[in-house]
Amino acid sequence: MGVRLSGTEFRERLAAILAADAAGYSSLMAADERSTVAALDAARAVFRTQIESNQGRVIDMAGDSVLAVFEIATGALSAALEIQQKLGEALKFRIGVHLGEIIEKPDGTVYGDGVNIAARLQALAEPGGIAVSDAVKGAVGRRVLAEFVDQGEKTVKNIPNAVHWHCAVASPAEGRAAARASIAVTRTADELAALPSIAIIPFRTASAELEQVSLADGLRIDIQWALAKLAGLVIIGAGTTNAYRNRDLSPQQSATEMGVRYVLEGHVQKSGDRTRMTVSLNDGTSGQMVWTEHYDREMHDAFELQDEIAERVVTALDVKLLSGEHARVWRKNIRNARAREHLYRGIHEIMKGQKEANAAARENFEQVARLAPESSIGLAQVAFTHWWDAFRGWTVSPERSFELAAQWAERAMPMEDADGQAHTVMAHIHLLRREHDLALKVAEEAVALRPSCSNANPHLGNILYYCGRPTEAADRMRQSMRLMPMHAPWFKVVLAASCKEIGQWDESTAAAGEALRMRPDDIDARLVLIEVCEAKGDANRVRQLLQEITKLTPDFSVAKWAEAQPYRDRAVLERITANLLSAGLPA
Repeated sequence: MGVRLSGTEFRERLAAILAADAAGYSSLMAADERSTVAALDAARAVFRTQIESNQGRVIDMAGDSVLAVFEIATGALSAALEIQQKLGEALKFRIGVHLGEIIEKPDGTVYGDGVNIAARLQALAEPGGIAVSDAVKGAVGRRVLAEFVDQGEKTVKNIPNAVHWHCAVASPAEGRAAARASIAVTRTADELAALPSIAIIPFRTASAELEQVSLADGLRIDIQWALAKLAGLVIIGAGTTNAYRNRDLSPQQSATEMGVRYVLEGHVQKSGDRTRMTVSLNDGTSGQMVWTEHYDREMHDAFELQDEIAERVVTALDVKLLSGEHARVWRKNIRNARAREHLYRGIHEIMKGQKEANAAARENFEQVARLAPESSIGLAQVAFTHWWDAFRGWTVSPERSFELAAQWAERAMPMEDADGQAHTVMAHIHLLRREHDLALKVAEEAVALRPSCSNANPHLGNILYYCGRPTEAADRMRQSMRLMPMHAPWFKVVLAASCKEIGQWDESTAAAGEALRMRPDDIDARLVLIEVCEAKGDANRVRQLLQEITKLTPDFSVAKWAEAQPYRDRAVLERITANLLSAGLPA
């Protein structure tokens, strides 16, 4: 909203304000002027860096004070916490943070009660401390890893109403990493539903040439991989969005079908050593374009494109980066041009979901690993292709494929840029080896690294089920189906089995029935239904399911099936096999 004062255009808006002041500055200057000035210069550099990196703007740094504004409260508080952690002992600052109305002049200066309250809060803080208003605490919720100590209400100078304020302190260092993982690993399906959601539609190309299409797929999946690392975002899996390739739908139609708020589209053209790319972010609810950008870059800048686009998405959707996520998302690696070409060709092949294409993808990823040994990407993707061969039955020796997958994954996981993809592969292999503690640990690490990954989450759900935690498994599978609306039948089977274990018969029946609709020859879905129908006393349905299993798999035996089931608790498996035998299945 704009107002006119003395012939000048002013803008009134809501903003987060950070006000800071050096404690005991005059006394320090009197004692040692040179050292104090040097400490102030160093402190100003810290303020400027942290304010800008948290999407804030420095308004003033007059004398020993600092004033900055932010679009969101999470940015302001994150900056304040990081500043206090990085400032040395030579000069301590009091910081106040408030969320309120400001008046902004065309030259960028700001006024108003919001600024005044932030300044009053600053005066309430201890040296080295942070005072925040109740509005800030309420706005940031769990999105900033901080603890708040309620100080009640305080009447402050020139503010008509008392200010309710809190002391804000950073969570302990060891707790921040655990909290980051906890937020990603323990969030519920309801919490997931409240997050901003986005789908990246396959990018269009100027021609159907392999080089053009591979580049488009590579850039798209690279952006997908970056955004999958964010705990504050729901990103629909590539397996679902691939179905929208070459479909003539508006962003609004695509968003409605996938149940997302935003759709990211792109058009890519390669001309010589240059990449020309147009990317648009669309609001699927209103049908309006949020922003569009045109890029014209040298090919060696392709990875920087991924960073820029992902950062624009994060800013537009107001996604708060948790501690440590920034470094994992905005990565700069694989500078070797040939390695990048092999990576993008490998991605293009693996997106086809076919046996021969998977082998071709592996050849390209092996070249990435050879040409860019400093990166985990090639290693992780080779591991995935071996694991995918075994998972999909594309190999004569699943055991050998799993063994090769483990060898490549174990090389990728310890690397500095490891992003969780190798962890997912290794977690499943640990489960197959009956190494349940390791399986659960590595699966949770995968989700902590890739909170919105449509591959890491369902595999964690599967491991939770076999580890005897069906309630958590069921919720994880619900989350996974939100991330991958067009998912594989086994998602439904794990959900059905988990619900069966906790007595949620109706949801178990519905999930197993949906699995059979997706894959009519699925045996595991029928086994779950047999147990549920037995529990409900539906003898007719049990007889029908037994006949179907006999017809589909004449040599089926409960003992052979049980051998392949990696249950942690042997008693659970014995109970299930007893139920199946009692229903009439052959031993």
